[in-house]
Amino acid sequence: MTDLPSLPFPRPSAFDLAPELLRLQEQGPITRVRTAAGDEAWLVTRHDEVKALFADPRLGQSHPEPERAAKVSNSVLIGGARDNYETEDADNAAMRAMLMPAFSPRRIRAMRPLVERTVDDLLEAMARREPPVDLHEALSVPLPVLVICDLLGVPYADREEFRALSDAASDTVDGARSAAGWEGLTAYMDRLLAGKRAEPGDDLLSDLLAAHGGEVPDFHLAQLGAGLLFAGHETTVVRIDWGTVLLLTNPEQRELVERDETRMAEAVEEILRRSANEGGGLPRYARADIEVGDVTVKAGEAVLLSIGAANHDARTFGDPIRFDIGRKANHHVTFGHGAHYCVGASLARLELQVVFTALLRRFPTLRLAVPVEELRLRTGRLGGGLVEVPVTW
Repeated sequence: MTDLPSLPFPRPSAFDLAPELLRLQEQGPITRVRTAAGDEAWLVTRHDEVKALFADPRLGQSHPEPERAAKVSNSVLIGGARDNYETEDADNAAMRAMLMPAFSPRRIRAMRPLVERTVDDLLEAMARREPPVDLHEALSVPLPVLVICDLLGVPYADREEFRALSDAASDTVDGARSAAGWEGLTAYMDRLLAGKRAEPGDDLLSDLLAAHGGEVPDFHLAQLGAGLLFAGHETTVVRIDWGTVLLLTNPEQRELVERDETRMAEAVEEILRRSANEGGGLPRYARADIEVGDVTVKAGEAVLLSIGAANHDARTFGDPIRFDIGRKANHHVTFGHGAHYCVGASLARLELQVVFTALLRRFPTLRLAVPVEELRLRTGRLGGGLVEVPVTW
C-alpha cells in the first residue's frame, strides 16, 4: 500500500492536535499507517483500546528479530524493537523491583521539602530578572534537573554535559547522533557509578550499587542510571512548559486553583491529560495475533499506542480539547497503564503540584509575553515540548 497515512501528521499550532489524527480516531480505533522511518505499523487512537493494549501481555517492546522489525523513528531509545524478546517480562519486573523502594510513597513525601525549596529559589532568581523571561530556561529545565540530580546523586555541575547528551539521544531524525548521545550518557553514568563504588553517598545510585552491584552487570546498571537521568527530567520539563501555558491561557481555570490551592492536584491531572498531544505513539510489537476492533494484528507487527489521541478521545473525555480541572473521571494514560506504568509518576506529580502552586502565588500577574500562536514546538525530539515560554508580569 502506497497511500497509507504517514507520520508525523502536521499540526496547525502548538496546542492543536493533528486534524488527521482526530479524523482517523473518528473512523475507528486502529489504522494502518506509515511511520516516520518509512515502515508500516498499526496506530491505535481510542482511549479504551490504548489502555487495554498497554496492559495486554501479548504486546511487548521487544521482537524475536529486532533488526527486521518495523521502526518508528531513528531514535535509539524507542525508535524500534528491543532485543530481549525471551527475557523482557522478567527484565521489566526486575527493574521495577529495584526501583520501587526509591519511588515509594514515603520516599516521595520525604522529597517535598527539597522540591519546595528548589522551586522557591528558582522563582526568587526569576523575580530578580527584568521581564520578559523565558520560563523554559528559568524554571522548567532547572527544577527537574536539580531534583533528579539530588535523587540519583548526579552532580548538578555536570548538567550542561548530560543535558547535551540527553538532547542528542532523544533525536528522532539523526540516528547516528541519537546513538552517540545514548552511548555518551551511558558512559557518563558508568564513570559516575565507578566513583560511587569508592565513595558511596546518600542517593539512589549508591543504593542500587549496594543492593545489586554484585548481581547486576555494571553495563546494565549504567544503562538503568542513564535511563533514569534522561526520563527523570525530560518529560517533566515539557509538562511544566505546557502546564504554565494552559493555566495562563485559561483564566477561569487558573482562578479556581488560585482561590483554592487544594484543587491543584486536579489541575495537574488535567495538565497531564491535555499536554500529551503527540501523534506518533509508543511502539509495541505483537507477540501473538490480537483482535483490535475489526482488525487482526498479526504476531510480529508494530503497534503504536497514541497517548495524545487517547487522552483526547471524546468517548472518554467530554469536550476533550477544553482544559477543565473539574473532570470527575480523568482516566488519562499519560503515564501508561499496567505493568509498564511509569515508576516515576508520583515524583512528577509532586514536582508539578508544587511548582504551579508556587508559581501562581509568587507571580499573581504572570502572563505570556507573546501570543500563544507564536509559541514554537520542539520537533525531532522524543519529548517534544516547546522551544521557549516567554512570560512577563
